[in-house]
Amino acid sequence: MKLPKIIFGIAVSLLLVYIIILSVQFSSVQEIIPIHYSGDGADGFGSKNFLWLEVGLNMLLLCLLALPIFFPEKMFGKNGDYLESSAEKAIKNRQVFLSVLSVVVTVIFCGLSLKEII
Repeated sequence: MKLPKIIFGIAVSLLLVYIIILSVQFSSVQEIIPIHYSGDGADGFGSKNFLWLEVGLNMLLLCLLALPIFFPEKMFGKNGDYLESSAEKAIKNRQVFLSVLSVVVTVIFCGLSLKEII
């Protein structure tokens, strides 16, 4: 059961690195940044404080994804009606999926605005 926690730790580490980069570079970021893109490019603009909103949303999503990863007995029932051969295998598969999802979510949130910071 260590693999999901290690993968989730990667997501948390990525977010922490992003927070450090944002904190260091925040004063040099332009006051108005693009916050919405369409096929023609940027079409919505906002304050650079929206970068911290992304951090907050990412933290919230990571907290919600952490619950079934760290407390599977409370999140998944052991009633035995899983497609996998055992309940333990089913729970581990779900934990791995959620931990990979946490990395993907963090990469998306951090990657979207990294261009504005660096």
